[in-house]
Amino acid sequence: MKPTTYISALLGAQQSSDGKRPACDFDLISRYFYNRSTEEQTCQHIDAETTSDLDLNAVFERIDRTTSKVGQQYLYDRLRTLRGTQDAEAFGSDTDCFAANGELTANCMKSLARLSDDEVYGLQNLIFDTPAKVRYIAWVYPLTALAAASLLISPFYPLFLLLFMAVFAANLYIHYSNKLNVSLYGSAVKQLSRALRTARELAVEEVPGTEAATEQIRQVAEVERRSRVVGTQGDSANELAAAAWLLIELVKVALNIEVILFHRFIGSITARRGAIHNVFRFIGRTDAAISVARLRSETATCRPQFIDGKYLKAVQVAHPLIDGCVANTLELDGTGLLLTGSNMSGKTTFIRTLVLNALLGETLDICFAASYTAPYMKLYSSIRISDDITEGTSYYLQEVLTVKRFLDAAQGAAPCLFALDELFKGTNTTERIAAGKAVLAHLNRGPHIVLVSTHDIELAELLYRDGYELHHFREEVVDGKLIFDYQLHTGPLTTRNAIRILELYDYPSELIAEAYEVQEKLSGQPDGRE
Repeated sequence: MKPTTYISALLGAQQSSDGKRPACDFDLISRYFYNRSTEEQTCQHIDAETTSDLDLNAVFERIDRTTSKVGQQYLYDRLRTLRGTQDAEAFGSDTDCFAANGELTANCMKSLARLSDDEVYGLQNLIFDTPAKVRYIAWVYPLTALAAASLLISPFYPLFLLLFMAVFAANLYIHYSNKLNVSLYGSAVKQLSRALRTARELAVEEVPGTEAATEQIRQVAEVERRSRVVGTQGDSANELAAAAWLLIELVKVALNIEVILFHRFIGSITARRGAIHNVFRFIGRTDAAISVARLRSETATCRPQFIDGKYLKAVQVAHPLIDGCVANTLELDGTGLLLTGSNMSGKTTFIRTLVLNALLGETLDICFAASYTAPYMKLYSSIRISDDITEGTSYYLQEVLTVKRFLDAAQGAAPCLFALDELFKGTNTTERIAAGKAVLAHLNRGPHIVLVSTHDIELAELLYRDGYELHHFREEVVDGKLIFDYQLHTGPLTTRNAIRILELYDYPSELIAEAYEVQEKLSGQPDGRE
């Protein structure tokens, strides 16, 4: 696992997913996930810490092949949500449907392209936003009746025109008090019409999920019919542009037409919010499944096999952000992984690779490997930890709080995959090793699988009897150069090159000599210099 290549790939993915598409706006893409995650109970939502640890935003940009903004939001939500084995396998079946039918895929992508504008990101507002309240609605209907009556009577009793003018002034205030809300709904309303047309076309193609979506499409059509009126009536630019429109505007004000229609529209949105959400998911799931099918056709991947038991086997597993990634194979049967190696050797990237492929398998039914077998697990990682200045939290305390979440999760019956990089490195060596040994031994009990990397060889020796397999990445100094093979090796790391690397970078000779002397005293072994 080449760290320098990994960093370059990460920066490249943040700029563009395939060299042509613009960088993703995750503030917009993630809104659906954050709104939905507060309302829906699932197996697990991938938290911000694990998202950062796995560089999920960069991974998303690399794997995203969606056509519509609805599909993009749905795919992002799916990547960060664990829903269980059946859901993952069902999504994989949807993907197979599109992978096997190029004509169907092309027809669907043509329909989905209608929802490719950035404004479509706002469609989810109709699902989650609190509906706007029509201001002064209690006065609208009485004033409308009074305006109509006074206008009808005025030809016979002209003094009623004065009453009409007074009512018109009140209605004018009500009309423009609600104008802002009408305008704010304008964009989402237009996207609803486009989404409905797209959903109908996908249903005609009989894509997976069509049978369940048919009734939902019918219900959304009822909302859309009213939304056309709100969308067109809310175009203030046209109102000011033409005298004819001004006349229409006066009639709307006099009889509160726009306010009444908007009130009815808000009511229909509230009543049909679930149907709108289901149509959104129907479109998004179709687009996401097509995206994964395209990804499978372009890269070497496999579908995961979910089993029961404390077992993980990843054959030739690779990281999707690293071009030319050195693939490795790991099998854990009832054990955890304790990984050692120097900085830049690839151990942290390999930990990321395993957790990321577990996540992709459990959410998108795809792994970047020749084969992947493991139980369906909740995922927890502690790879990037920093001080929280705003909370006044030290690095070590942040570690303590993170690991406490792991210990709490380990009490549950559901199997978990725990990934930890350099546990408790925020404290002194003696206590780090003692606390680390106790925590890792505890986490490894039960059905859970623990992946941990460390520089502490002493920790490796202590945990050997606690159900951990020892593996390592190594490097060599050849002709004055540091060479990494990025291959996973069995057993503990037996070589130490940290001081040798200082020599390569021309540290003072007396400093190097002193370092070797101290190392020999601490280890009780010769320093190994030639």
